[in-house]
Amino acid sequence: MISLSAFTNTPNRSMLGTLILDVLLSEDITLDGGVTLYPVEDGSLISDNIFRGAERVRLSGLVSADSIEVVGFSPPGKQKLVAAVDALREMHAARALITVSTGIQRYTDMGIDSLRATRTSDAGGGSFLSIQAELVKVRKVRLAEAEIPEATAQGAAKGRAGQTNTPAGKSSASSSSANGPASSSAQTEQAKSFAKKIGQSLGLSR
Repeated sequence: MISLSAFTNTPNRSMLGTLILDVLLSEDITLDGGVTLYPVEDGSLISDNIFRGAERVRLSGLVSADSIEVVGFSPPGKQKLVAAVDALREMHAARALITVSTGIQRYTDMGIDSLRATRTSDAGGGSFLSIQAELVKVRKVRLAEAEIPEATAQGAAKGRAGQTNTPAGKSSASSSSANGPASSSAQTEQAKSFAKKIGQSLGLSR
């Protein structure tokens, strides 16, 4: 049977989010990363070729059915184990970042990757709940703001560069109205005068 002597050290109690672990059995930290397999130019920035992965923390602990008091323990109560499982379900459903404390280390901004709770019918009558948790550090970044030049912000001009949108061989209504009736009358008089000169040269008119 597992000793409960660690219960008396309440200031260093291990916490998995909102759940108190009565006994912390193991704490495993993994710092993932990767190094390029290609040759690196001598004198270049080496850190550009070494990739930093996510930090992972694996915890294993126990929750006891016994409630801690100032002196000794109260009679076993399975309700505490039920409440521990409910707390795990709530954290899993919330999908929120949690803080983990192991008495020595403190991990912030941790996302739950997996949770497992096991209770067996042991010599203590199944009065312990074994919990295994795997958490991943979520790295936060801050987006930088930059000013966009005015010419870029206005966007590209519509239509084809160097050409009008008027189809070839057709005049617009605005150009016709700009010439006006006076321009059409002058062109008619010029045509009549030119025809009269041709007739006179051929002896057809005087």
